Amino acid sequence: MVRAGTVVLLLGACAGVGAADKVRVPGTQTMLEPPAGFTPSERFPGFERADLQSSVVITEVPAPVGELSKAMTKEALASKGMTLLSSATETAGGRERLLLHVAQQAGGVDFLKWMLLSGDQNKSSMVVGTYPKSAESKVGGAVKAAVLSAVPAAAGGGDVFEGLRFRVTATPTLKISTRMGNMLLLTETGKQPPLGPNEALYVVGSSLGSAAVGGLKDFSQARASQTAALKDVRNFQGRDMKLDGLPAYELIADGNDVRSGAPMKLYQVIAADGDGYFIVQGLVATARAKPSIAEFQRVTSSFKRTP
Repeated sequence: MVRAGTVVLLLGACAGVGAADKVRVPGTQTMLEPPAGFTPSERFPGFERADLQSSVVITEVPAPVGELSKAMTKEALASKGMTLLSSATETAGGRERLLLHVAQQAGGVDFLKWMLLSGDQNKSSMVVGTYPKSAESKVGGAVKAAVLSAVPAAAGGGDVFEGLRFRVTATPTLKISTRMGNMLLLTETGKQPPLGPNEALYVVGSSLGSAAVGGLKDFSQARASQTAALKDVRNFQGRDMKLDGLPAYELIADGNDVRSGAPMKLYQVIAADGDGYFIVQGLVATARAKPSIAEFQRVTSSFKRTP
């Protein structure tokens, strides 16, 4: 079974911040006040300041906030390479929110993060502000204030493609389900995860930031091995291709569901895009692989970048 939390590859009002200063983040139902000097990102829902390697990213997930909170422990964060510095619960708008301060190293750089988790029994929102530890005096306070300023938008965010850098066309078999950050999900029923044990899931999105792809074949196999929903990914079969004119690599591999151990098929396409990449992943029970992979390829062939 594919659960909402598996798809995430990836997760009190602030003094001086007025409602009039807040803006709705395109592609989300979250409003916040961007830090000064930050601009809307082209790669993810949120804002960034490239010169300081800093960002504020919003991810909304169709999963109970209580379920996601369980993964915010010191031990769980450590398994993802993050060190928990502090954790506090506060109330805003009648709802409890979990505020975390964590440290993480990436690319040889020490980063600090402010993470705000909120929501209800149906959906959750994670706002993550990230900046280098060396830039804490410059943007640390502003990033924290922006994270804390996040509130639900009264309306908006109805277009699942809003702010995305691509479009795909659904089929009668694979219907658009929901949006999670910079990823679009398609399912056979059009319903949101969690899904039944045999239902196919198709996910398409882009890298959040710059990433050194290098050789497409090696990068694709390494990325496939990191698929959160699978374990023991093996038997890679792949080919070079083009995705809307971009150099790309398509592969099919075997794996096992990380929870049940059931045999699964993984379909994946990665296309290099400047200093980042687009990624497509399709998951389905091995017994239903042949027709499902044909549908995955049909949707992938409709992929088009937007200006």
